[in-house]
Amino acid sequence: MIRGGELEGIEGKVLIYGAHLVALECFRFLIYKGKESSITGFAVTNRSGNPEEIEGYPVKEIGEYQDLRHVVTVIIAMPKKYHAAVENHAREKGFQKFIQVSLEEMSLIKREQLLWEQRSRIGFPFVLEKSGRDGSWLDIRRQRGETVRYYKFPTLFYRNMDDVFEETENLAFQKDYQKVLGSYRNIHCMPEKEREEIEKPFTEALQVYMIFSRGDSALLSADSAYESWIRPLQVGGRESKMKISCQYDDVGDSIADKNHLFAEMTGAYWIWKNVDQVCYKGLCHYRRHFVISEDEIRRLEQNKMDVILTIPRYVPYGVGNMFLAETPVKAQVFETMVQAIRECAPEDEIDFKNYMRACFYYPNNMVIARNDIYNAYCEWVFRILFRMLEIEEEKDYGHADDRHLAYAAELLTSFYFVKNKDNYRIAVTEYQFYK
Repeated sequence: MIRGGELEGIEGKVLIYGAHLVALECFRFLIYKGKESSITGFAVTNRSGNPEEIEGYPVKEIGEYQDLRHVVTVIIAMPKKYHAAVENHAREKGFQKFIQVSLEEMSLIKREQLLWEQRSRIGFPFVLEKSGRDGSWLDIRRQRGETVRYYKFPTLFYRNMDDVFEETENLAFQKDYQKVLGSYRNIHCMPEKEREEIEKPFTEALQVYMIFSRGDSALLSADSAYESWIRPLQVGGRESKMKISCQYDDVGDSIADKNHLFAEMTGAYWIWKNVDQVCYKGLCHYRRHFVISEDEIRRLEQNKMDVILTIPRYVPYGVGNMFLAETPVKAQVFETMVQAIRECAPEDEIDFKNYMRACFYYPNNMVIARNDIYNAYCEWVFRILFRMLEIEEEKDYGHADDRHLAYAAELLTSFYFVKNKDNYRIAVTEYQFYK
């Protein structure tokens, strides 16, 4: 794994291969470390869909830098799944020296930078701390040692660090939470009342389906241990190296053939249409699991909980700006989403636009809910997602494999539970990220 010191220690000219969030943060880190004179520019495989310049530096196709191929170090700064193909392409163009920086690695580098920077800011009203659950995000607390109320704080963002710290100082910690998300309930702080033991077995009380794809299956093994209420669900087809018994989302009422667009949401659709004889049902990911104990599960009905979501993330400057700047989709997707809401749920359009200016969202499309509530949520969200797909076909959107509908679903999912914050008893919990 690359460390910040390795980036800082690069000698000579560097070329950043990438033009989105990881590349921008890599660029800013090099500037922060006094490497401005070493940066040649940004390279991409194809200029289509990429900016012409970033922070005053040109964005060109990699072949346009061939006169530097023997002297420049290429920093491949993008999600890890693209590294091998991108490096092979650059080697074909004659480039020889490479450093690879993934989203996760850049998050860890930036995390240390943020923690150091916070300590140097006298009077900063909050405490940022490393998360023991997901290193890509920090915990933000009102005071050190607080264990109950907190958000997740981004390590990567589209604004510079000074701007984000200044914006964060305006956060009204509890008031802003309640205004946007409603009453705060942490699943680990639910009261323990006297009760009779639950009669239903866990498989009837709660079923959470762990979503994984064919590409993820190699990371799972036959002896992988899951809680009794978690069931593996492979989405997008049956081809895999998976050796354990699991369910597939291409049986029953299914949209498995749309997995390249919907990602984990084809699993959400399958759960909606094919899982019914349970009290609660939901979705997690093979690398992201809800942190919830069996005893806490037994208290869900006792405490009249309707929904369990992940601890919200704080995003300075608004959820809508984050979506447009940080997710690998086009502005057209956002416009299509608003159009679909206008057509399918016109009563929600104004509230949705207002929510896009708020600074909190529930991540990852991870939801546990009572059976009827999960069904109602899916009915609402898929009506909009399917209309988005129709609009894109009418307008020939042309991006067949960018999973943009799953990114849109993350905003729609969060908004759905925000708009129902007074109708449902919603509790939050941490999620555990597994590498």
